[in-house]
Amino acid sequence: MERVQYSLERSLPQLKLLDEHGILTKEEIRSVTTQRQGFEARLIRRKAEKADFLRYIEFETDLHTLVLLRVRAHTQRVAECIRAGDESAKARHLPRTLRPKLAASYSAQCVSIFERLVRKLRWDVDSWERYLAWAKSRKMRVVAGRVYARALALHPMHPELWLSAADYELNSNADTTAARALLQRGLRTNKLTDTDAQLAKEVQSASKHRKTERGAHALREPDALRWSLTNYEQSVLRMWVEYMRMELVFLERLRRRWRVLGLDSGSEPTQASSQDLHDAQEAAQSVALDADDGDAEEDEEEEEDIAAAEAAVEADVPTQDDDDGDEASSPASARTKATRPTAGTPIPPGHHQIMSGSIPLVVLANAQRTLPPSVQLYLYVALWQLFCSFPFFDSVLVKSQGDVISLRTSTGTQGSGDQLRARLLQGVLDTWEAASIAWDEAGRLSFHMMQCLHPLWHPMSHGVHSTLAWSDVPASRAEAELESNAYLHGASQLHAKQSPALDALWDMAHVPATLRDDQVVTGAFDPWRVCRVALFLLHVLQSRLVAAPRTDEASEEKEEEEEDASESQASRPFQRDTTDDSIASSSDTTSWHSTPFLTMLTSSGDIPAVIQQVVAAFRSQSHADVPLAFLATLRFLLNPARSGLDESNLRAYLHTVDAKLLSSLQAQEGLQGTWIATMSMSQRLAEQDASVWPDVESCMSSTQGADPCVCLLYERAALRFEMDQAFVFSWAHAHDSLAGERALQAWKPLLSACTSADQFVHDASVPVWGLMILWLGTSSTDEAASVAPAHARRALWLDYLDWVHDAALVRRVWDRESDAMEVTSQERKASKWAWRLYEQAIQQTGRVLAASHLLGSARRHAQALHDAVVRRYYMFSASSSAFPAVAQDGVMEHSGRDKALHYALAQSSASAACWLDLARLESMRLEAQLIQTSEPLRRRVAKLFERALALAERADDLSLSMDTWMAYLKHLVYVQKDMPLALQMLNKATMQMRQMGGEEAVVLLETQWRAVHTSPRS
Repeated sequence: MERVQYSLERSLPQLKLLDEHGILTKEEIRSVTTQRQGFEARLIRRKAEKADFLRYIEFETDLHTLVLLRVRAHTQRVAECIRAGDESAKARHLPRTLRPKLAASYSAQCVSIFERLVRKLRWDVDSWERYLAWAKSRKMRVVAGRVYARALALHPMHPELWLSAADYELNSNADTTAARALLQRGLRTNKLTDTDAQLAKEVQSASKHRKTERGAHALREPDALRWSLTNYEQSVLRMWVEYMRMELVFLERLRRRWRVLGLDSGSEPTQASSQDLHDAQEAAQSVALDADDGDAEEDEEEEEDIAAAEAAVEADVPTQDDDDGDEASSPASARTKATRPTAGTPIPPGHHQIMSGSIPLVVLANAQRTLPPSVQLYLYVALWQLFCSFPFFDSVLVKSQGDVISLRTSTGTQGSGDQLRARLLQGVLDTWEAASIAWDEAGRLSFHMMQCLHPLWHPMSHGVHSTLAWSDVPASRAEAELESNAYLHGASQLHAKQSPALDALWDMAHVPATLRDDQVVTGAFDPWRVCRVALFLLHVLQSRLVAAPRTDEASEEKEEEEEDASESQASRPFQRDTTDDSIASSSDTTSWHSTPFLTMLTSSGDIPAVIQQVVAAFRSQSHADVPLAFLATLRFLLNPARSGLDESNLRAYLHTVDAKLLSSLQAQEGLQGTWIATMSMSQRLAEQDASVWPDVESCMSSTQGADPCVCLLYERAALRFEMDQAFVFSWAHAHDSLAGERALQAWKPLLSACTSADQFVHDASVPVWGLMILWLGTSSTDEAASVAPAHARRALWLDYLDWVHDAALVRRVWDRESDAMEVTSQERKASKWAWRLYEQAIQQTGRVLAASHLLGSARRHAQALHDAVVRRYYMFSASSSAFPAVAQDGVMEHSGRDKALHYALAQSSASAACWLDLARLESMRLEAQLIQTSEPLRRRVAKLFERALALAERADDLSLSMDTWMAYLKHLVYVQKDMPLALQMLNKATMQMRQMGGEEAVVLLETQWRAVHTSPRS
């Protein structure tokens, strides 16, 4: 307890002051002492917790706030008495030194607590960050500098600490030299490597479960681009981006200072020599500008408080721990005296190179040599966006959200800031090109795409400005910016946790789930590795051209309507819908609107010239994958929801370019098989072009009916143009009883050729370029089937089942007197024939799932096809006249439903999701009839839920099991209205959830159950 007593004795001077001046009463001082004694006793425990330290600091902060409020209130009362004429009130004035003494006592007490915290939990970075945040909030520069030095010595592999220290030096202390030294040291300490040994380690760490689940492990090629980065790699890249931001801030502060002083801003930027760059680096080390020249002087009392507090705690804060190892000097130790040029002062030669942007280019070259090639793409895109949006004076900038800001003052077509931005952006392109030489084909494609797309990012900085009008550039804000430096101040903040220019790229690099579901990973590498570059860059471009609307009540109502529509769609699994595995169309982005940048280009009439520059740049490229990237870009531009371009003449021009490009691609041989020709023929078919039929027949004969996409195109083309072959796919031309058997003999080989297990495995050659191109454009689900075998195969089977279903649709005869439907023998015979074909379809699609070599997405596609057939079979059983309907409990029940359910349970291999859909359908049917005593229907619902629960538990799918149990409980409560049975099933569900997911799953189940039985059903 000696340490507790010692700590309490240190606070005696503060308590004595509070007692002498009547700030706190005797009882309050006794309470403060008691609480401090309790906190101190908790801090000396063997296993002191971090929360104890934080609560103690919070208590001291609240106490200090209370003391200051009472001091202020006492001062106001004395002033009022003096104004009222009471001369004796002057004796009650508090001494001027009271506030600094109280501030010093509070700071000393908090520093003591923080010091014990960071010594006890020195490996906890959050403790150091809290200490630093408190010191910076108190403007204690000496304390913050020493704490930063110790924290960086203990945690040199945390880039966030280096960035926080550099931001403190750059913006709080206005010391660019210290900030540069910190970031350079941090980058030297945190280096990224990408060696062959690391790749071998990744291969060895691949688990057997992952190999089984995804087919073969999708390994990464050496020097291939990496899309998924660790948190540490993201932090290191963020440090490079923020280092570049710091250099831009230094450069811009210097440019603005020279402009205010009337100095020459330099001539046209030229290619810098090595000596010039050396001079620029030396000049950068000797120039530090004050960023807060326009701020008002601090309050004198606050300065006195801070000075007294720092003097009181300076001896208590060591420069470094005794056992920290390597010496870590304070960031403030690197400061040098600022050099502030004035009019008439000779300008050092290196300063001209600084003004022309040589330092950022040197940093860019160093990054290209230091970082591994696999992570450089993110850096180049982030720097490109940073350069486009940085507020260089005398330029037009485009912020990240598409806001156009003009800071121009010159009368020419391009100011000095635009020239500087152009040089920096060109430097990114040059470095990108030099780096792409050592990259794989995906990396090289990224450079070629960026070289073509750059006019759409910032046209004024790339020579396109000579052809543009720019009549709608917003009014210049240069004068206001010179006075406030608001944009520069906002851009000078170094982001330690999240960088706007970089962190948004991680989500843009992801392949959407609707496309990733079609990824086949049975090969050695990711099939998206090449075209993913085009998708990534177009996503980034989309964020510049279109923006999401502001959240308001209308948009929220629209989202609720979409959610309701999706739920109702999920409850109607038997409707003709091929969107389960299809590519999402562009309807989900129709609520987006054009950014101010695109609006300016469109209203000024400059967008056609920019688009022509893009098209010309694509046509001049010679890379092998550029034509496909060009096609993807055209589909992107033709989709107004993605590009924001909705001008009729421009769309007509893009359609013409698209048609010519498709024709040239079809003329080339060996370009990913026949998917381009199939996609083109599908488009011609949708446009009612009858001349497509010979091409379809030719393509069908060349593939020998083994390509599902070609087979589907052949079938639909025959029906569309009523060719002689149409009788095979429709009953419209059948005039004799043998027509069905002849047509069946044509259907069977067509389906068998594309439904074997080997065909599902061959889907590994799925043209991901085609999937992406259709997804970017205004495609429909039918067009998706023209390039994706899984979609085409399912659509072909559903067309076949429609044809089978038509066999049972024979004219029905009605008895007018009894209003009862009479089923003829012809209808019953046709229905039984269709019934047998449905059962054969279940067997044929189910046999595929028994293949042992069917893994990954190939198995998922086979399962989805089989589930679709089972759903259609069950739907057919409800309307089939093969088995008579009987009245049970006042409800007309088709005995075919029970027979279909019995056959499906015994013979099919449907998934748990399929059985859950069927159970929900029957539950809705039972609820719609408002008769809960229909025993056959209740038994069917129970069997369906039982099978769904068993399969979900066997697959160890916690999410699906939870959904199934909740659907079953809702059925028992709302539809069957059997609460005792629902409680009994709830007990079984709780036991199963505890086995599968532990107590967390049980809590989630109970939460959802309370929502079920406590709230009325909507």
